[in-house]
Amino acid sequence: MKKMKILTFAVGLLCFGACSGPGDGKPLSDYSGASQADSLSYFYGAMYADNYWRMSANDSAAKAEAARKKYLEGVAKGIGLGSDDKQYNEGLLVGLQFATGMKELEDELGVRLDKDVILNAMAYGLESDSTIDAAATQQGLQKILQALGEKKDKKDAAEADKAVAAAAKKSGMKLMAAGLYGKTLKPGTGPLLKEDDVVKVDMSMASLSGKEVAFPMPSELRVGTEFKGSPLGEALTKIHAQESVELYVSAFSMFGRNCGRMGFEPNDVIKVSLTTLGLQSGSGQPVKAE
Repeated sequence: MKKMKILTFAVGLLCFGACSGPGDGKPLSDYSGASQADSLSYFYGAMYADNYWRMSANDSAAKAEAARKKYLEGVAKGIGLGSDDKQYNEGLLVGLQFATGMKELEDELGVRLDKDVILNAMAYGLESDSTIDAAATQQGLQKILQALGEKKDKKDAAEADKAVAAAAKKSGMKLMAAGLYGKTLKPGTGPLLKEDDVVKVDMSMASLSGKEVAFPMPSELRVGTEFKGSPLGEALTKIHAQESVELYVSAFSMFGRNCGRMGFEPNDVIKVSLTTLGLQSGSGQPVKAE
């Protein structure tokens, strides 16, 4: 914990001393006669920049230049709010964490949290170390989170099913599995895929607006293992080897409550372009196409 505080403070020194403002990036070589403190500050800042790229690896929106500038603006503003009082700074950090966590929770559960209620609860809890029943609080929190989550899931699922059905009808697709529609682009010349078959694939996913799904596409699938429990997993058993298909599925069916983190709305329609190539049996032996 102490080490992290030192790192955070060091980044503050960097942004005040080494940067003239968000977006004014410089390589270390541009600092003529840099002191050891300057170098230390720079390396800490570079490390946090690297952390940002790692955190945004699966978030195409966060990789955009505008998002990166907003992130840096937030860091610069946060640094300016600190003081010499340790407890104030600790509270400030919690407040910033609240701000981020509240937004994520509101988006995930479809509710609006009241910051005044949060602060009143904290103020009451801080009156005495025996005021809060931690076990009862945790139990109450989990209960309401579960209830709100189930309510939001039901709403999102209904809207998502409606959206994907409308898009599929417009594209002339047929229902292949619950919540998934498709059409054949090139008939398969191989056998129908079955449980435990391993098949090489050429696969891509993107929303109908063209936004790509930000995770690596597999080059090989085991039927019944990959995408298990999703409509796509069920659809694989209805496709032949050496077949090309186009599939529509909702973002909610694919990602559940992680839609927002993936950069999609629950009712966004995801187009899956899939071509099955060489087929292997469950034992790993090649199977000739029929």
